[in-house]
Amino acid sequence: MRRKLPGRGGALFLAIAMVMLAVAPSPAAVGPSSKRKKERPPKIQETVGDLAYVVSSGEIIVEGVGLVTGLENTGADSPPSAYRKALVDEMTKAGVEHAERLLASPQLSIVMVRMVIPMGVGPRDPIDVQVQVPPGCPTKSLAGGHLIATRLYAVARGGHGETFRDKEMAIARGPVMIGSVARPDDPKIGRVLGGGHVLKENPFHLVIKESREGYYTAKLLESVVNARFHQPRDGHQKGMATGKTPRYLVLDVPALYHENQARYFKVVQSIPMIDGPELRVRRTAEWGKELLDPKTAGSAAVKLEALGNGSIDALKKGLESNDPRVKFFSAESLAYLNETAGVEALGEAAIKLPEFRPYALAALAALDQSASHIVLRKLMDQPDILVRYGAFSALRTLDPSDGYLGRVGVLDAPKVEEDDEPAGDAMAMEITAAARRRLRPDDPFALYLVDSDGPPMVHVSRTRRSEIVVFGRRQKLLPPIVLDQGEVMVNASENDEVVELSRIVPATSGESDVKVRSSLEVAEVIRRVANLGATYPQIVGLLEKSSKQKNLPGLLVIDAVPVAGPTYLEAIAGLEKPKKDDAIDRTSGDAQWWQRLPGLRLLRRDHDTNPAPMPSAPSTAKANSAPAAELPPLPEAPAPSTGTATATGPRRDDAVKQTAGSSTTPAVNPAEAASTPSPATGAGTSSPPRRRFLDFLRREQD
Repeated sequence: MRRKLPGRGGALFLAIAMVMLAVAPSPAAVGPSSKRKKERPPKIQETVGDLAYVVSSGEIIVEGVGLVTGLENTGADSPPSAYRKALVDEMTKAGVEHAERLLASPQLSIVMVRMVIPMGVGPRDPIDVQVQVPPGCPTKSLAGGHLIATRLYAVARGGHGETFRDKEMAIARGPVMIGSVARPDDPKIGRVLGGGHVLKENPFHLVIKESREGYYTAKLLESVVNARFHQPRDGHQKGMATGKTPRYLVLDVPALYHENQARYFKVVQSIPMIDGPELRVRRTAEWGKELLDPKTAGSAAVKLEALGNGSIDALKKGLESNDPRVKFFSAESLAYLNETAGVEALGEAAIKLPEFRPYALAALAALDQSASHIVLRKLMDQPDILVRYGAFSALRTLDPSDGYLGRVGVLDAPKVEEDDEPAGDAMAMEITAAARRRLRPDDPFALYLVDSDGPPMVHVSRTRRSEIVVFGRRQKLLPPIVLDQGEVMVNASENDEVVELSRIVPATSGESDVKVRSSLEVAEVIRRVANLGATYPQIVGLLEKSSKQKNLPGLLVIDAVPVAGPTYLEAIAGLEKPKKDDAIDRTSGDAQWWQRLPGLRLLRRDHDTNPAPMPSAPSTAKANSAPAAELPPLPEAPAPSTGTATATGPRRDDAVKQTAGSSTTPAVNPAEAASTPSPATGAGTSSPPRRRFLDFLRREQD
């Protein structure tokens, strides 16, 4: 008979329970507090970039259904569809009577409207809009049309994969320029240049690394960034970083860096987390030595810039170097510290260092000092097309009212009948005069007449901005001239000193044809044609035809943008250039390895490495750019708004996507450009499918 030890079963149960408690997760470990980790303080050598990274590569796709008006009887009634129903509903809500009957007019067409919202844009930033005739709609062409105000919505996806509209995010309107990058000659698709505006800002984020997440870290990052970057807002200084959660902060961009946001993100990430007088002296001396070495000059300049004004003396020493790279990087950082000592070096870099040209011009555009104005005005006389228009864009960005830009009005003020009543007191006269001034209509596009000493040239924009720049005040059209674009005709005989402009209108419109005469000066002809009612796309078409017929005394250039390559970004990031592997060379439409580096929103635009003038004869070469995404069909039956938005969320180091518009004219290489006729003997056009450098240098990501 075995004896039963007292308490043995209880002891065994207790041991098993202790083991289970040891291996089982505690309630705190599985609850909300499980993510609370002990936050370690930053080390002396750590920077903002060691604790967090900037995320700004997210895109939001918005779309809607709109109405294009003003067509030359090329529109048509759309068959029953989800597009038509959505448009009729919108028109009915807006108070439009007999919406169904109006859509039958050949002067109207229903269109699908789409826009890509990059991160960092605000309500004041213009965005290009894509439009396309829906499948099955018999509309023949959107040429000459105008997109009326259209609401754009985020695209959402339901639980079964169906797509439908989510919340309203933007609005689009404006004249339609037909064609796209992929299909430049398709009259059923088009773009509205800068016609889209978001309703709410889509901000950048400073995301804390997972191992460093916490309220203390977020507060510390906010304090460190705001101590270096702040600007006046609503009567007080406002920091650029705002902590939101233990995981991320919202990061604003100072106006100074608005044209080169990639650099701003790099500077932010280079700010030391721990600073002090002794540390700053030691760092300035160390990085000042690195600045004088061409291999490390780019990253050293960024680190010195992150320290603020205390590094100006060290940066000035870099201007004394004989190496052009050292001089450029020193001058660039000085410009962003509002110091004029390097403006001449920046102007020299814009001319002699093509790989740094966009950044040199952007730095000059950020420096609001008279010295910067003077350098940019001189650069507008350069014969190089990219330097010339790049300097113009920089000066326009720096000071839109600068007299050297030569802004002229396009539309004439309407005639106002004189008041026969005796004049009243001075106040009444001033009120009357102000009321008459307000009667002047807004110009449909911007026209500039630059008094330049360089060769004659006309530049037009096909992306982001409706703008014509005439370089050379005394440019005159070369007769004989026979041009037509839509309802507008331009004619002049061989020895004529004037040109006849005509607007032929359909007899059913009830209006009469209009004929006027103008001098042969290019800018005056543009103004007179616009006053006849021609739209910006129609005027661009007339200029392209006049260039092909050699009626222009100089070159017609479209979207001449300095090309940004990897050299600059490698330098400021302190990266070594990887070895080239011919076996994996990319095509021109693919994203290169350097386009996926942090801070590369400028390289998400369409790029053409040959921004040269076009020969007068048409070419079969294709523009060096990737096709833009076409408009997807909208759902046949909109579902209730219960799904998850399909807009691309912010991701670090996202693959680069090309979204910029392109002109219809193919590009040629520099060798062909060199062989083109001189301005006195021939004319040509070029249309590299890129945005102006000051546009695509904006809102970079890290």
